[in-house]
Amino acid sequence: MGHRVKLAIHWAARVTTLGAALMAALAFMVIVLGLALGPTSNLYPVGPLQRLSSEHPGGKAFVRNPELSDEFEILQASGVFEIVSADQASKVVELHPRKVAPVCGNPLLLTWATNGLVPATVPIRSTFSFALEEDGVVSEQHFVLEAECRVSPVQYVFKPFRKDTRTLGAILASEYARGQQ
Repeated sequence: MGHRVKLAIHWAARVTTLGAALMAALAFMVIVLGLALGPTSNLYPVGPLQRLSSEHPGGKAFVRNPELSDEFEILQASGVFEIVSADQASKVVELHPRKVAPVCGNPLLLTWATNGLVPATVPIRSTFSFALEEDGVVSEQHFVLEAECRVSPVQYVFKPFRKDTRTLGAILASEYARGQQ
């Protein structure tokens, strides 16, 4: 009987060691995936998006200040304007820096306390604006981009290689379409 107890203890120790090794390997893989998929997005639109009525409904436009790279990428991703050179454009767009409203961190407390096991959703609200010049007339355009940011290590596995600019571009296109109705 002593031999059986020793054998059972030996197997239990092996299984426990194997389980710990598997858990460590899984944790390592999650960390590596999180680092490898760094530029992923966990930003989602709030509610359904409306499609543009046609491709580039704003027409051809020249962007005066493409050095605002995030805003420029969002405008390009939206498809509202066909971005062309100055000599081909009937409109000139001057981008303004996007203004992001402050975010309350309370939903993140449970996520932090559980090391990401319980995901959090944080509302993100920003204002995308630009000056649109057409035939010497300048008008200011303002669009509120509402999204939610889901915070969880698992989010990075499900949405690999996506940038926030694509999501924000889709939201901008939807807001533009709503404004045209």
